[in-house]
Amino acid sequence: MEYYDIHNHILPGVDDGSQSLEESMAMIDIAYREGTRNLVLTPHYMRGRNKYTREELRGRFVDFQDKVRDKYPDIKLYLGNEILYEEGVEEDLRAGLIQTMNDTKYVLVEFNIRISYNQIYQAVRKLVGARYRPIIAHVERYRSLFKHVDRIEELIGMEAALQMNISSVYGGLLDDDARWCKKLVKEGYISFFGTDAHDLESRAPYIQDYLGWIRKKCGEEAIEEMFVTNPEKMLRNEYLE
Repeated sequence: MEYYDIHNHILPGVDDGSQSLEESMAMIDIAYREGTRNLVLTPHYMRGRNKYTREELRGRFVDFQDKVRDKYPDIKLYLGNEILYEEGVEEDLRAGLIQTMNDTKYVLVEFNIRISYNQIYQAVRKLVGARYRPIIAHVERYRSLFKHVDRIEELIGMEAALQMNISSVYGGLLDDDARWCKKLVKEGYISFFGTDAHDLESRAPYIQDYLGWIRKKCGEEAIEEMFVTNPEKMLRNEYLE
């Protein structure tokens, strides 16, 4: 199976992720060894605080894509943004200032971890109303969603999709956060996984150490859905089932 990583910060020199081409290529080496063959590079977008314009970002992406292709012809790279949601994001999207996921209507959106549920709800409502398809980044981080299955279900009912960082499934029975993450995965609420890789040490693009638990508890079909089928549909701008 050729896995997808739809959330990472491997593109060099554009945010708080990789700071050099050498670091980025080393991260690609890890991803390749882990079985990842498709990556959506998602540098942060923060209104008025970016190191790049969208045109500059796309230029850097093409340059990096060429270098990766020279070493790994079977790796496919795509471009997106991880958007910090704040007032005005919809206007920036309409103005073409933000990179959607592979130029589709899907947008990867993050929030302050202490955000209220009402604020998340209103943000999703506005994005959907503007005809975008929000993917909530690392959904496990938001305390207003923690142990609130009803809120999770309400957001999915509004056509939001949920992405979890794969390392979040690590933890034993006494780890309350890990138990919550495992519950979300086992009950089918998670549409996508990503590594959220930023570097070569504490936040590297490893997946195999965590896939074992998902395979054991959810089966190979669930892995294929979250790591292959759903990403492929997203990149083609198709609705998820």
